[in-house]
Amino acid sequence: MSRQPSPGPSQPHAPGQVFQAAPPPTIKQKSRTFTPGIAAGAEDVKYQNKYKELKRKVKEIEAVSIDVWYFLHIKVS
Repeated sequence: MSRQPSPGPSQPHAPGQVFQAAPPPTIKQKSRTFTPGIAAGAEDVKYQNKYKELKRKVKEIEAVSIDVWYFLHIKVS
């Protein structure tokens, strides 16, 4: 296996010249167009409230249904 030497600078340095390294590449950050965490949290609260409201309505309807069932069975007996 042959080893190749690493490439050197394209121009040789003069005896008093200081070699400056290239600046590191800048890292570009992607800008976010939306924040799904905040929107999802707001929708979660909205749907939790809706769930609680529907659950309450179901309990009310079940209570009325039980009352009607007892009423019908007492009248029939």
